[in-house]
Amino acid sequence: MTDIEGRILESIETNKNKVRIFWDMDGTCTSMEMQNKEHKLEPGFFYTKRPIKTIINFMKKFNDLGADTFILSFCSYNYQKDDKLRWLKENCDFIKEENIIIIPRKEKSLNITEDKKYIKAHFIEKYTSPDDIIYMVDDNETVLLGTKEKLPYLNIVSPIDFIE
Repeated sequence: MTDIEGRILESIETNKNKVRIFWDMDGTCTSMEMQNKEHKLEPGFFYTKRPIKTIINFMKKFNDLGADTFILSFCSYNYQKDDKLRWLKENCDFIKEENIIIIPRKEKSLNITEDKKYIKAHFIEKYTSPDDIIYMVDDNETVLLGTKEKLPYLNIVSPIDFIE
């Protein structure tokens, strides 16, 4: 068992219904294979990503033990959001639909002008309360550190931390 797995299991055991875990998608629970990079803006690109089963197994385990499991992921446009939702339905059907937060950053209707490294903090605040124990698992160090800067009580985790 890794240190982070032990910490999260202890949090779940001692703080039932107070643990919230926010998981990124790209590079965390899906592959970041770039051989299809030229197709990134085509519909279907995100749907074809390979699931990282080790991480998905941890997600399911923590969810089944009582942690509130969220997806918090960026995409560029709404049509990419549909790909990600389809992927999640197929690979992570244990996550509640209302706990899936996919942020299409380049849609003009969202009017997101803040630096990417801080955006996830705003969404985490909307879905948590001050007495929650919050973990954020993301492969982007800049986003992790920016979110931690805005939310100092947050526990930040890299997907690598789950590998023994």
